[in-house]
Amino acid sequence: MGKTWMLVANRSRARLLEVQPGSDTPLEIADFANPEGRAHGRDVRTDADGRLYGKGEHTQGHAAAKEPGLLGHEVERFADELRDYLDHARGAQRFGQLWVAAAPAFLGVLRNKMTHSVRAAVEFEIDKDVSAEAPRDIYRQLRDARDARSR
Repeated sequence: MGKTWMLVANRSRARLLEVQPGSDTPLEIADFANPEGRAHGRDVRTDADGRLYGKGEHTQGHAAAKEPGLLGHEVERFADELRDYLDHARGAQRFGQLWVAAAPAFLGVLRNKMTHSVRAAVEFEIDKDVSAEAPRDIYRQLRDARDARSR
C-alpha cells in the first residue's frame, strides 16, 4: 500500500504533503514555486505580434500567426518539473498512493504530463485549488471528497 502523498497545485504553486498514519495533519514535504505562473500573458510577452508582407503587397501587411504563449510555456515547464519530481519519488518508492487537487486548467496539464507509473498511483483527484489552505484543512477536504465519491 505505501504512504499517501497529496499534490495540491495551481499554475504558480504546488505543495506535496505526506499523510502520516493516525494523524489528521499531514507533513509538508515539498513546496514548488512558479512565479511566472502568476503573470498575465500580456505581462510575459516582450514584443507585439510581427507583421508579414506578401509578395507584391507593399502597403498591406498581415499579422503573423501567434506562437504558443510564453505563459503557456512556463506552465508546461512547471508541470514538467512536478512530473519529474513525482516520477523520481515513485521510482524510489517514497509513496504508494497519490491524491491530486489542482486548479481545473492546471489539472489537465498535469494529467497530460504524468508518467504511467505516477498515473497508476493516483488514487483520487479533484479539480479544486486548495494550495493556499493549511495542511489539516487540505487533508480534511480531500478525504471528505474522496469518501463522498466512493459511496
